[in-house]
Parts: sequence; structure tokens; C-alpha cells
Amino acid sequence: MKTLLTILAVLYSSIAFGQLDLSNFDKESFLIGTLDDYMGRQQTFTASVDSFDFQKVDIYAQSEKGIALLIDSLFKDEYNDLYITNNNAPKGIKLYSKPLAAKVNEYYNFKSTGGFTMYGDTVYTGYLIPEKFSTESRKLSFLAGAFLRSGGKFENGTYYITIPNSPSKARVCANLLKEMGCTDVSYEMLPNYIPVGHWVYFRPSQEVENILQQLSPIKKIKPLPNEFREILKEEFKKVL
Repeated sequence: MKTLLTILAVLYSSIAFGQLDLSNFDKESFLIGTLDDYMGRQQTFTASVDSFDFQKVDIYAQSEKGIALLIDSLFKDEYNDLYITNNNAPKGIKLYSKPLAAKVNEYYNFKSTGGFTMYGDTVYTGYLIPEKFSTESRKLSFLAGAFLRSGGKFENGTYYITIPNSPSKARVCANLLKEMGCTDVSYEMLPNYIPVGHWVYFRPSQEVENILQQLSPIKKIKPLPNEFREILKEEFKKVL
């Protein structure tokens, strides 16, 4: 089994602070779009002593610190209990808030994983509810958030969103891109990689292109490096 983590490490775009106008975005939908979906939304709803996932808004890699700070700045005035922790582990940045986590959880259907924390709290996995994105503004804002965290562009101009081990978010992205008039939308899985790759690639409609361009002050899109073109050629004949 090949490792996908090495590939993904060089695909994610760099994030740098700058002037970003989100006044025409639906802020909640944008947040949901940015959320990690590795094995779904992991949550516990009790914390007998301590729980990694209790009242967690999201978790970030060190390279995604800029996104964590952006989300903190967008919601801090409304949720004054919002705070960031960082234990310096590779994926050690966490954002917590009781009311904001509860608001985020309204966008998911939760099922027990059958697992427990070391303190006995049941761990649940959340699956996105597509119907929550019922307006054009919500759909575009969600897609902008997903692209900010997990998107990029191939050298031939095709855009992509890639989310490893995603049980629901990648498919929601694909469906919303189709609804917003994007062309050549395809959702592909790489089951022989660890973790399993979930890729959505598309040619943006003008409407989607416009909203992705609004992210340009903080997102620098890197093309797929040449050394990985051969690795992915068989899986992505349509775009490579």
C-alpha cells in the first residue's frame, strides 16, 4: 500500500494572512466547509474527566495554523469562550467552544463508532447533512471553505478538492459543484492508498470561479508537482 500522506503534504496550498473580504459569505457555511473530515466529524458529548473531542470545533495540522486563526477571528466576537490550544504535535492545533461546537454539530447526523475514550466517553462520527446548504449563498460559502483548506489546481487548469478518509464531505462537495453549474465534476477514490484518497475535480462555473478568487489574498494555489504526475496518472487519466 502506498502512502498518500507524502503526496498530500506538498499539495496543500500555503496560507498567509492578508485582507480577505468575507462580507458576502455565509459565515457558518464557510466554517463547515473548512472543517476536517478525516474519518468524519469526531465528537464526544460527555467528558467524565477530559476528552479530546468534547466541545471541539475543529482540529488542524501545524501547516493549517492560518486557517485556525482565521476561524478564531471570524467567530471570536460572537463566541467569547472560543479558544485555541496547540500541543505542537503534527496535527495538534484544536479550536474549542461549547456553543459554537453545538452549532456546528447541527450540520451533522451522528452515529456511535462503538469506541470509547480512555475515560469511557462514547465517540461519535458525524456525517454532513447536505440539505443544510439550501441556498446559493450557503452552497458557495461551503465550497469556498472546502477549497481554502483542501483545494488546489492541476497544471491543465482543472481544480480539485482532496479529503483523505472522508465519509461524507467529498461527496457533498461534488454534488454542490454540480448544482452550481461546474463542469467535468468527478468524485474519485484511491482505495489502494493509505489513507484512502477522496478526490473531487472540476472545471468551475463563473460563479464558483468568482468566489474562489475572493480567497486569493490568503490562499496561494500550487500546481500539482511534476514528480507526482506519474504516481497519479493511472488514477486520474481524465485530468492528467
